[in-house]
Amino acid sequence: MLKKHNKILILFSVVLFLIIYPYTKEINIFRAEDISWNILNQTTKYKEIDLKKFTMLQTYKFSKQVLAMDGKRISIKGFIKTEKHGEHKDIILTETVTDVCFMCNHDEHYNLIFLNIDSTDSELYDIEDDAYIEVEGIFKINKDKKKHYVYQLNNVKLENFINGN
Repeated sequence: MLKKHNKILILFSVVLFLIIYPYTKEINIFRAEDISWNILNQTTKYKEIDLKKFTMLQTYKFSKQVLAMDGKRISIKGFIKTEKHGEHKDIILTETVTDVCFMCNHDEHYNLIFLNIDSTDSELYDIEDDAYIEVEGIFKINKDKKKHYVYQLNNVKLENFINGN
């Protein structure tokens, strides 16, 4: 008799769990928000004149969606590009393939995210330019107008190698 009640209690618990589970909220602390370049492209670029230094600076007006992502863990797909500066390498993620046009100014025709990688042993350093990948990291808006990039991804990890050259 006791075994029969235990089976009924277990069955009831499973059914109750299956009914309640779809209505529970998933904890999103460890999950990256998957974003697209369309959100990042909402940033408006314009020139600003610094009268004290008599220079022209690139300035940005960020959308509410972009500002809300600042400091959050995100996941994004893009094309990898390595820039060498002597012994140091910078790795960026771009919206488009960087070698689209040999006569184009490559700084202007695509948006980019600077990838701040914790380890020099990262597999991201070994991937060829223009490989299509998915990375995850903590999104940061760079508000320093002297830098050549607007967006930065910290603690970057390679999530998916979609295709290469």
